Amino acid sequence: MKKIIFILPIILSANAFADNFTPYIGMDAGLNIASYNNDIDLEEQYYTGTINAGMRIGQNFGVELFFTQSADNENTITYEYSPLTQDINISYQSFGFDIFGYYPIVKDMDFFTSFGIANYRISHEFEFNDGLTTYGESDTTTETATRFGIGLMYTFPNDSVSILGQYQYSTLSNELIKSLSEFSIGFRYNF
Repeated sequence: MKKIIFILPIILSANAFADNFTPYIGMDAGLNIASYNNDIDLEEQYYTGTINAGMRIGQNFGVELFFTQSADNENTITYEYSPLTQDINISYQSFGFDIFGYYPIVKDMDFFTSFGIANYRISHEFEFNDGLTTYGESDTTTETATRFGIGLMYTFPNDSVSILGQYQYSTLSNELIKSLSEFSIGFRYNF
């Protein structure tokens, strides 16, 4: 009986605020542009895929958990007057959370800003070939960084699906990557 008396106010409070909470899941496809710490002869572009789950709280706030996987960024460097070649391969994963502020522009369209914390796991491999032997090294580093974002979101009139475009900037102190600028488009399915 004591448990019911304790749990009943919690259930009634959650039910009263249920209309203010909108959970969702979603996916994003992105193009990240990396800024490197050293003069590395690598493409600056990484293609990424992100899955996320979150909750919009009322009209103006939200929280979101995410996981991002990048494609491999590969390049082969050949040296003039030398048989030496160098293969470089860098990729990363990140996960974390973002806090959103939504600002309605017109009906069903919001401008939003975000601030979050992400854990980046950056993997890189270097392989050298001098024509006779091949040797290489690989390493994985992990670091936590902050990220900031802005974007636009349109919610279709049935309130079940939203589409969005966003830009996010992350500053890293990794030995290879200094910062990431991500441009992405995606959708959210609202429950």
